[in-house]
Amino acid sequence: MPAEDHGTTRGYNRWRCKCGPCKAAGTRQRAERKEAKRAAYHGPVSIKRYRYRINPEPAVEEGLRRTLGSCRFVYNSYIALARSAHAVGAPHPDGYAAAKLLVTEARKAEATAWLTDVPSAVLRSAVSDAATAYENYFSSCRGARKGARIGAPKFRKRGHRQAARFPENAFSIRGGWQDTGPGGGRLRLSKIGDIRVNWHRPLPGYPSAATIIYEPDGTWWVSFIVRVPVDPPKTPTRQPRTAGIDLGTEDFAALVYDDGTREKVAAPKRYQKAEDSLRRADNNLSRKKPGSKNYEKARRARARAHRRVANLREDHARQLASKLTRENQAVCVETLNITGMVSSGHKKRNKSIHDAGWRQFLRFLEEACDRKGVTLVKAPRYLPSTQVCSICGVNSGPKPLEIRDWVCPGCGTHLDRDYNAAVNILVAGPATCGRDMSLRLAAAVPDEAESHRSEALVKASRRRKRVRRP
Repeated sequence: MPAEDHGTTRGYNRWRCKCGPCKAAGTRQRAERKEAKRAAYHGPVSIKRYRYRINPEPAVEEGLRRTLGSCRFVYNSYIALARSAHAVGAPHPDGYAAAKLLVTEARKAEATAWLTDVPSAVLRSAVSDAATAYENYFSSCRGARKGARIGAPKFRKRGHRQAARFPENAFSIRGGWQDTGPGGGRLRLSKIGDIRVNWHRPLPGYPSAATIIYEPDGTWWVSFIVRVPVDPPKTPTRQPRTAGIDLGTEDFAALVYDDGTREKVAAPKRYQKAEDSLRRADNNLSRKKPGSKNYEKARRARARAHRRVANLREDHARQLASKLTRENQAVCVETLNITGMVSSGHKKRNKSIHDAGWRQFLRFLEEACDRKGVTLVKAPRYLPSTQVCSICGVNSGPKPLEIRDWVCPGCGTHLDRDYNAAVNILVAGPATCGRDMSLRLAAAVPDEAESHRSEALVKASRRRKRVRRP
């Protein structure tokens, strides 16, 4: 190497010099490139994930499996190190020191020299994930972390969902992130090779990390972390209408709009419809010998059946959330304690709640409202929407779930349980005009239990036509 190239980026990139000045020059070059990418986005940005299906070739798939196994080994090694330190009363291992011991030193040892076949950045990411899992566990124990208590990290198993995170310097896309349209460039992973990606939609910005995911059903995916600029609020082009939503199990949602129209969305009950096929898949798996090829085939078939149910449930939730945000300027929803509802001990009811997927739908609805500039109003958790009459406001007390319609003791109106709750949720939102809105909806629909025109049309369309006999 010429003397003038010593301590420069050319000495590090071209001549592969590993001295201190050349390494420092390479580090500065990577930092400058990263800052140049991020400097293209001025103003606030949001971090989003974009997931794509990949189809690795056999040689590349072997490298991916080796990478996943190495990351699982390093992750489990950190958990074992943390447990052994806790057993002898030693302090919890630091993430940086553990990465130096489990990655840098392990790659030099003879017993674990096979770790050199995997990029060190990916192994360090696995150690960082394990350290973050312990930090979240400690924060949950102290009460500093919001939400339900989380348990201590556990060892990762081979048959479950596996993932490996590639940092920004361990992968690249041919042609850059701009070449991610249909038929775009391939994904190049360090020490693995090129992978064909199904670019069903282009990336909106450069990805800062790529996570390779292997699902239990045998499919491969890649998930990119992308910094997307926050667009300014859009001018509403939809009609000024507000919707109130009451969620249920028999009917997935009862929708009431401030213009007087209302409708019910039937619950798809995906798991209940596929329960027989899932049971057959479980029985087929139980008859196979663990470790055999037939056992692996049956396990993948069972995973595919469960994946299909999950995909159908997600598709229904996304389509309904898209419809509500496309047709309304404000949406009022109830605040549900789903965790408390499923802990009641009623097995059949809990299964119906899990099959409905309320939490998933509410998350998709919130994301769609944030993306489209729609106002999302959350009613108070302890709002007695099913107890208060939406017309006169009399609270007649709690009612069993078997009662789907009732007569108000104050005004004598025949009320539908779901529609009445949806009206109360709609009135509770600040986007409506309160009591005047309730009276206007009551005037538009005098007999609530038998007033839904679209539902009556659906019932009429499902009636069997009488066949005239000659």
